[in-house]
Amino acid sequence: MKGRALATRWFPSEGGTSDPFRLRLYCLPHAGAGASAYRAWAGRLGDGIEVVPVQLPGREARFAEEPATTADEIADGISAALAERGDQHWALFGHSMGALIAYEVAHRMSAANRPPAHLVVSGMTAPPFAARHSRPMAGARGDAELIDRIRALGGTPEDVLRSAEMMELLLPVFRADYQVCDGYRFRPRPQLSVPVTALGGAADPGVPITGLTAWRDLTTAGYAMRVFPGGHFFLNDRLDDVLPAVRAACMGEAPHLGSGPARGSRPGR
Repeated sequence: MKGRALATRWFPSEGGTSDPFRLRLYCLPHAGAGASAYRAWAGRLGDGIEVVPVQLPGREARFAEEPATTADEIADGISAALAERGDQHWALFGHSMGALIAYEVAHRMSAANRPPAHLVVSGMTAPPFAARHSRPMAGARGDAELIDRIRALGGTPEDVLRSAEMMELLLPVFRADYQVCDGYRFRPRPQLSVPVTALGGAADPGVPITGLTAWRDLTTAGYAMRVFPGGHFFLNDRLDDVLPAVRAACMGEAPHLGSGPARGSRPGR
């Protein structure tokens, strides 16, 4: 694609020339979600950080496109769009599925000598363990079983799950995204030289503390872990606590003590 067209597809909030001294935080959504998942973040990380939601194919402004079914396909597309942007100061945030993709993007951009300043991962076990515990492919599951899986995570309103019309629209995206997660295979590579902050919910049954601490082994740079009250979608329930922690990570500041304990920290870059 020519010009900035590729970046505009992946980053629909693109609004002209950005302050070169601000850090752009690219935010990758969880399974089934689109760029609007980060609408509430806009303007809440301070003047030094610009929130840039990432739009995946098959949803919202890209509804007419086929959803991607592999992490590699998504990570390749985002990496190409980031290369087109040419940012000097940028970082990555990803929740759940978004964390896996953010990790893959960080590797691709590091290999191109364009690493992010920070990688913040949320609600996801470290990739080596996520791959070991992958499920049967979502594409082979019936609709009822898939809806039960969505319901178990607790992030989708029950009235949406019970709406045949809504699920007809959403299930193809959820199915594709769960194929991304279920089919993910970790490839051993050199450790990142990017600081990593891992966030999790204390009551998230799918992301144990050991899964969060395992992110430490994937980087030679700084590592910190923050655990918040709540389940898999603690991110939404504790947003007023999570945002200061994300800002502190991206800006290299001391942990915000009001949002829960910082665990497993070691010196940053």
